Amino acid sequence: MKLLKIGLPILAATVIAGCAQNSQQDNYLEASFELCNTEVNLYSVSDDGRVRIVCKDGAKFALNSEKTLDIMRDINIDYCNGEGLGQFSESRKYYSFRCKSGTLLNINK
Repeated sequence: MKLLKIGLPILAATVIAGCAQNSQQDNYLEASFELCNTEVNLYSVSDDGRVRIVCKDGAKFALNSEKTLDIMRDINIDYCNGEGLGQFSESRKYYSFRCKSGTLLNINK
């Protein structure tokens, strides 16, 4: 019986630890909610790695890769005070974006 009492807490800790780990996909979906600052109607990653996000309020993003989401998250926090992005585009030299407040900015990469 003592083996069962010792084994049960270890099993419970293992199950909880397994559930607590987020996949990369979960992390990017969470980032999408932050960027939309509302519900996400669509989040998809195509075979070529392009990410598409459509927010409930109509904001749409098409990114070349999931790595760009991390940059967008930083932009949202640093330039938009976490209120979300309404528009985002990326060129070779610049990131262009509009905060939900209406502020439109271009920053160097």
